[in-house]
This record gives sequence, C-alpha cells and structure tokens, in this order.
Amino acid sequence: MVEGGVRFSFHAPTAMRVQLAGDWPANNWARGDGPAGVADIGLMEDDDGDGVWECVVPLCPGRYRYVFWIDEATWSVDPTNPEQVPGGPAGTASQIVLYRRNGRLESR
Repeated sequence: MVEGGVRFSFHAPTAMRVQLAGDWPANNWARGDGPAGVADIGLMEDDDGDGVWECVVPLCPGRYRYVFWIDEATWSVDPTNPEQVPGGPAGTASQIVLYRRNGRLESR
C-alpha cells in the first residue's frame, strides 16, 4: 500500500506496453467504465527503464481479481502473488483482499 492506493508492479523487461486489468468498475478488465474505444485503461509505466512496470490504483477495502496484459498479446497472473482464483480474461486471475486496520488500508 502506498499513499493514494495500491501499487501494482510487474517485471517485464522486454515488454513495450503493460496494462493492469482487474474487476473493479473503473478498470473492468482493462475496458473501463467509460465510452468504448479507450485503449489506455490500466496502463502501467516503466519510469526508469529497468523493466519494472508500475501503477497506483485507488481501491477501497474489498476483494479484487487482476491480471497483467503484456503487449496486448499475453495475459499473466502476478508471479509475486500466490493467491490465484478463477476468473478474468485468461480464466485465472491473481486476487488481493484489502481491509482497513487502524485507519490504514492493508492487504492479507
């Protein structure tokens, strides 16, 4: 957890583009909740060129499923998160459970 939400990161040194796709409404598996044709939902950045793509997502307590979409061709679960569940575009997704403790957002 970081200020402003949850930091998602994915190591893909040869990727040209990585997107975070999840089941929260603003993302809707990288389709978003806005008009059709928006292609940058969940777009991650590799700010320093080290192959680690990151983005921060403001999320409330709850249970969320997510995957990474690499170069608009390959879906990947989060290799750093052992919790995987059915669902998502590829049939299996990583899962994060968020809750508040002492006023702070935490994950299990």
